[in-house]
This record gives sequence, C-alpha cells and structure tokens, in this order.
Amino acid sequence: MLSDWYRSLQLPISVDLYHQLPRNAAYKYEYLGEYALLSPRPKTYNALLDLTQEMPARNFIAPSGPVTFRGLRAEDWAEFTPLFAGAFQRVQPFASLADNERLEASLACLEQTRTGGDGPLIETTCIVAEGEGRIIGAILNTLIPRREVGEWWDGTWPTPLPADAWATGRPHLTWVFVSPWHAGEGLGSELLARAVKALRAAGFSDLASTFLLGNESSTLWHWRNGFRLMPYPASLRKT
Repeated sequence: MLSDWYRSLQLPISVDLYHQLPRNAAYKYEYLGEYALLSPRPKTYNALLDLTQEMPARNFIAPSGPVTFRGLRAEDWAEFTPLFAGAFQRVQPFASLADNERLEASLACLEQTRTGGDGPLIETTCIVAEGEGRIIGAILNTLIPRREVGEWWDGTWPTPLPADAWATGRPHLTWVFVSPWHAGEGLGSELLARAVKALRAAGFSDLASTFLLGNESSTLWHWRNGFRLMPYPASLRKT
C-alpha cells in the first residue's frame, strides 16, 4: 500500500545542480542528459522488541494541558486521517505529495489497517492519546504471521484466517503517530509503553516492527525504545 504513493521525479536541471541535490535513501538518483530522474527505491527493515525484558527508561514531557490515554474506539478512525497526514508530512512518500494527495494516502493506509489488510487488529493493545479536547496520538498493532529470522514480514494471512492464528501469530507495530505539535515530547514512547503492557497481558512475548531506510527519526525511536534490528532479507548475510 505505502509503495503505491511514491512518485518518480523529473527535474530539468544542470548536471552541476544534480550533484548538489540532497539525497534521500528511498530514491535512486540518475542524470539523463538534460534532467535528473529520481526513482523510488524504498527499503524497509525489520525490528523486534522482546516483551519479556524491561523497557528502557522514558521521559514523557506532558504539554501544558493534561493528556489521557484510552483504548481504540470505532469513531476514532475519522479523526485519525488529518492527524496521520500531519505526523508524516515530512516523511517519504508523504512529503512529496500535495496536501489533498497526502490526506488521500493517509486515509488509504489507515483503511488498510482498519479492514485487516495489515493483519487483524489487536484492538485491546491499540492506544489513543487525547489532549486539548482532541486526539493527539495513537498506536495501532496488528497480528502478522510469525516468520523465520531473515524472511520478509507482512500481514498476509491465508483465507480464512487459520484457527491457530492468535496462538501462533506475532504482534506488529503497524502505526504509531503523534501530532507534529507534540513531536519530541516522548508521547510516542509513552504510547508504546502502554501498548507493551497490554501485549504482555494478552500473552505475547515479542513485538515486531518495520521502518523505512532514510527515516532517521523512526530508526532512532526504535533503537531508543529497545528494538533489535533483524537481518535484512535481501542481504547475503543472514545474521
């Protein structure tokens, strides 16, 4: 789904300007005579959090007003779309989209999650943060098939869902997003900590996640919260 929103970019610039372009790891850069061609080449990495271990210490800096945390409600999805679009407005592929396209892409990604396209929602572990009379953040976890180390992770299950899916599957942190007005306050980590508590109560022992190469803030967030990088499936190294 996310890969559908990447756009190739053709820039009519000189070769000197081409060499000065900032690079983004999600794109391949080429100069073809009179223009630069930027072609999407997104690469995702897998990470795993051991839920049997204590999480690293965190420091949630509450904003001026109180913040409350609660479970997911059906009516939340309509409010998620603009929040999601704002949270990822500087992250590819959303950063290259016009405002209306960004909202459309956000709605499509959320709909895929809501309808089970990323695996069944583990609703009891999805947490919503409210502040200033509105939703300011959320974490959404889904159930994916358990894969061997070094294999691709996704939420594709056989149809119908196997009877033992909930016993053999693995929870996956599919989305965590926070209002850009509250970025850097530790709210995402606080949402994760509360989701981890719910996942432990549900009997899960680990939590999978996926992040894009080039999204440094996501990479650092996973590292800071104790996720362990897993082998890249396309690498010749399997450990």
